[in-house]
Amino acid sequence: KQAVKKDVYQVFAEKVRDHKELVSRWAVLQETRVEYFRGKDFVNFLKNHPEVKDILESDRNLETEDIANILLGKNLLVRCDRVVKTLRPGKKKLSTWPAHLEIFPVIIPLPNTVTFAMVRKDDPMI
Repeated sequence: KQAVKKDVYQVFAEKVRDHKELVSRWAVLQETRVEYFRGKDFVNFLKNHPEVKDILESDRNLETEDIANILLGKNLLVRCDRVVKTLRPGKKKLSTWPAHLEIFPVIIPLPNTVTFAMVRKDDPMI
């Protein structure tokens, strides 16, 4: 019997999620605790670890943005944004790693916005 071949993007997403050098944090998304990373950290990670892209076989030469869009299209990534968008009294800037996230309502990224992403685990609730 043949083993079911996993999608290369599924394998890529799992490898990226489990890699120790991709900076990530925990947050609450729709009452569920999730691990997430920042978009710019994902770009830096792929720039510093081009060997990870070898998993994608024929798509290994795609730009990072194209890879992210494919992962979003396959529902392996979820685009998120911070829930609290206003400064707390006495603070000068927003937290780099917000504790509460919400699913990003708009598909098209807006210029000059920080986007957070979370790699889906096998949880249909998210």
